[in-house]
Amino acid sequence: MFEERGPAQRRNDRSGALQRTEVRRVWVDLAVAYPRPASRPPRAVPDGVDLQSRVPGELLGWRRTTTGEWVGWVCVPISQGEEVRYVYQYVAAAALSPREDVRDRR
Repeated sequence: MFEERGPAQRRNDRSGALQRTEVRRVWVDLAVAYPRPASRPPRAVPDGVDLQSRVPGELLGWRRTTTGEWVGWVCVPISQGEEVRYVYQYVAAAALSPREDVRDRR
């Protein structure tokens, strides 16, 4: 997980999630977040939703699951053909990594 958890976070009154006071830029590996079943061979669907790429996202906070794992609350772009939609969702920590291509807002 990332080193910076603590003073830069606060607990959201409504959801109880630990929220960053600053947005942290991350890479989201959608193939880890949405693993394909090994028993199903890949099939090209040009107009399908791309859930197998690595995309830039914004980490907004952390939350513990009932099994003790950490998940990040992220805003992530999901592409479908030419269309891009921004989705807010919890993503397993294993699918997140720091993105150093741009500086964090501080």
